[in-house]
Order: sequence, then structure tokens, then C-alpha cells
Amino acid sequence: MPKNLKRILGAAFILTAMTTAGLAEPTYEEEQADCEGDALRLCGPVIPDHEKIRACLVEYQAYLTPACRAIVAPQRSEETR
Repeated sequence: MPKNLKRILGAAFILTAMTTAGLAEPTYEEEQADCEGDALRLCGPVIPDHEKIRACLVEYQAYLTPACRAIVAPQRSEETR
């Protein structure tokens, strides 16, 4: 395989991997990290009940950090994707 073709294919692979990683849904661990501080601050009494924590975060979404709000209450345009 010509050397230039290898470089082109390698670059295409890297760009595809970077784009795919950027579009991937956040993992549970990432979501937990983004909302942990908000959950402790706003929803301490309901910890460790995950369903109640989620409901509490939705109820107090106006007080969430932007990262957590993006997970708990995504914009309408993101929901339709």
C-alpha cells in the first residue's frame, strides 16, 4: 500500500473516531459526575434512592449547573435527535 494512502486512511480513521466520540451519549459515570454536586446540594434527603434523586433534580432544574441541566432537562432540539 502506498505510503500516502496509509496516511490518508489513518487520518480518516482518527477523524471518524473523534467525531463518533463527540456524538456518543454520556455514560452513567459521566452523568453521575456532572450531577453529583447538584444532587448533594439540592437532594441530600433522598439519597441514595436514584428515582427520587432524578425527580428532585428535575424539580430543581433551574438551580442545576449547566452540565447537569443538559443531562436532566435537555433542550427540545436535542430530544428530537
